[in-house]
Amino acid sequence: MMKQIVRSVVFGLAFFASGCVSLLPETSPPKPRYHISAVNADQFAGAPVDWSLVVEEPRTTRVYDTTRIAVSTAPGKIQYFAGAEWADRAPRLFQTALVQSLENSGRIIAVGDRNAIPIGDYVLQTDFRAIQLNMSDGRATSVSIYARLTDGKGKIYAAKLFDVSAPTPSERADDVIAAFDSAFSRAIAGIVNWVLDEGEASAVSQG
Repeated sequence: MMKQIVRSVVFGLAFFASGCVSLLPETSPPKPRYHISAVNADQFAGAPVDWSLVVEEPRTTRVYDTTRIAVSTAPGKIQYFAGAEWADRAPRLFQTALVQSLENSGRIIAVGDRNAIPIGDYVLQTDFRAIQLNMSDGRATSVSIYARLTDGKGKIYAAKLFDVSAPTPSERADDVIAAFDSAFSRAIAGIVNWVLDEGEASAVSQG
């Protein structure tokens, strides 16, 4: 009798355990993670410069200071893309891509973030105004960056807004990221050429 009771209890626990396992939610596959690519040397032309440049991490709001990809579904309304995310915080990825693109240009050797170059002749400061997929007015990625070339102490030598967009044929992650790549590539190329030209013009004028 006792053996039958034990067997019944064991069978019941096993049945209960198997039932619990079957009720657990399945683990979702991880989201694909993407980075911001540096621009190749063929996008740049000009003579080398002999001054140093510090590239600071872009300043922005918490909307964009994240690994999540922002999506504007209506004016003033931000959600986040469900199909993918950035491999790191977007400002950090952009800073790295910008430094690497400046290195790729072959025009400047002394360039890096504050860890690499604590003090430089010039400082490049950028602000993210928009890094998002716009759904409210068509379907396109938007990269809007305000750049300032400064001495790091408050003096501004030049400033310019870089506002780039790229259409995306669908909301698939690969299509969205390809559109971001296009927009970022044009924005970064524009900033690199601009900062090298403005920095050299400033250096010559200071003589």
